[in-house]
Amino acid sequence: MIWGIALTLFALWLLGVLLGRGGFIHVVLLCAVAVAVVQWMAEHRARQR
Repeated sequence: MIWGIALTLFALWLLGVLLGRGGFIHVVLLCAVAVAVVQWMAEHRARQR
């Protein structure tokens, strides 16, 4: 579920870049990376237990 949100945000960023949007579109990329890192850390910690 959360991986899907991260992928959707990344796809929106890529679409925005390809359409020539500038400026704040890169905030979407930062959000996608943040969501992916938090999900990865949650799964990593769950595997350790």
